[in-house]
Amino acid sequence: MALIVVPTFAIAAPTARPSRDFGGEEALERLRAADTNKDGAITRQELLVHRVKEWPRLDRNGDGIFSKDDLPGFAKAHWDSGRLATMRQTYDTNRDGRISRAEFTSGPTPAYDMADSNRDNRVTEAEIRAAIADLKRN
Repeated sequence: MALIVVPTFAIAAPTARPSRDFGGEEALERLRAADTNKDGAITRQELLVHRVKEWPRLDRNGDGIFSKDDLPGFAKAHWDSGRLATMRQTYDTNRDGRISRAEFTSGPTPAYDMADSNRDNRVTEAEIRAAIADLKRN
């Protein structure tokens, strides 16, 4: 979340579209991992449960906060740009420059909402592929 990669459907400000570097195949792999009942779709609840499981990947030092201190040395220079800045903008609700476990695990799901084109609260692989294709066109 390699450079820290944000778990599936997590990289966008609440009012913005996901970033253009949204990884297509990576997103599909994370969908598969979050699909706990293996029905080929991920519900919002499955996504939120998956975020809890993903939290230790972000909070590498185990202090309960995702901050610049959790990044490997080479990635620290990217703290204020790209996916990391977008992630903070999305999840850092108290605007302290860090993301708490609670902010992350119960945070907004804008990319999920965008991908759920039929609004059935289930995102399928086909919906993800369509959302990625749309992002690439724009």
